[in-house]
Amino acid sequence: MSRRLTRKARRRKGSVLVEALCGLFIFIPLAFVIADIVCITTAAQANEEFAEQLARLCSTLQTKDNANQACRDVIRQYHPAPNVSDVTLVNLEFDVGLRRVSITTSMNVALPIPIPGHNQEVVQANVTQPIVSFPAMP
Repeated sequence: MSRRLTRKARRRKGSVLVEALCGLFIFIPLAFVIADIVCITTAAQANEEFAEQLARLCSTLQTKDNANQACRDVIRQYHPAPNVSDVTLVNLEFDVGLRRVSITTSMNVALPIPIPGHNQEVVQANVTQPIVSFPAMP
């Protein structure tokens, strides 16, 4: 009878060891990856909204120089999230012929749990808006 009890006790100890190893090697790294993905997704969404606001602002101006200056002013006053190290205007196309403005912005995002050799991610957003500062054509 005592032999059966020790076998059951061994099985319980073995299952606890397997569960601990699964938690250590599967679930914890998976949670770390999910945290990084959530951080990148949130930053990408914030960058998309920021680019959208910049494009709307530039669509109300009449020259590319004014639009460029307005973007620089807004970026200088922008307060990004603590994990965002740099906000940059990558490209500004002010096409009077097609009556549209296109803006590309980028943000450098520090990952909360860095992957070895990869502690930052760059997210970009490209937005196009029609220029509304010109009167309608007859």
